[in-house]
Amino acid sequence: MSEDKDKDKEGFEHYFVRDPAVPSAPVTIRAQLRGRRLSFKTDRGVFSHGSVDFGTRTLAEAIKIPPGARVLDLGCGYGVLGIVAKLLAADSKVTMVDVNARACALASENAETNRAGDVEVVCGDAAETLAVRMFDAILLNPPVHAGRAAVLALLEFAAGVLDRGGKLWCVIQTSKGARRYAGDLEQWFDTVETVRIERGYRIIVASGAKAKE
Repeated sequence: MSEDKDKDKEGFEHYFVRDPAVPSAPVTIRAQLRGRRLSFKTDRGVFSHGSVDFGTRTLAEAIKIPPGARVLDLGCGYGVLGIVAKLLAADSKVTMVDVNARACALASENAETNRAGDVEVVCGDAAETLAVRMFDAILLNPPVHAGRAAVLALLEFAAGVLDRGGKLWCVIQTSKGARRYAGDLEQWFDTVETVRIERGYRIIVASGAKAKE
């Protein structure tokens, strides 16, 4: 099922609740990412369950993970970005977080299936569960369909838990406000760059998190 058909049938609200109302119907999909053939168990009520969406795929192909980095997959879904990050840097410390309990269970299972090693999966609101933690890299495909306020809250949160030398990697469609969000990031980061544009998706990297006043 395509991402658009998935959206029309289920509605995006199911992705942002702890317990999705739609019945579970898990399926396994496969994707070639960073030269690796990966397998992901997905389910209804979790974002892009029919295939790895193009935005996530494009971001996964772009990210650079330093050795030993503390990595946060923010709004992890079934775990694609966090798993790719761990496979790229085996000694990294990867945390994946999502409010959706079904997504978190899938992320844990998929990490094991793809032999990603030791990853941490946290179920809950990131601002409540991870506010005292710090990270070197944050990966984000923001839920633009949840509204601008929700996206801005995630970007501001990311700035607050990113170490000074770290980077926020995010992907946003140009048609969904990527340029405007890049401008918003400038209030929290010294440097904001668009490092890749592909089929209307922009990979934005923000670094130099500003100290809170």
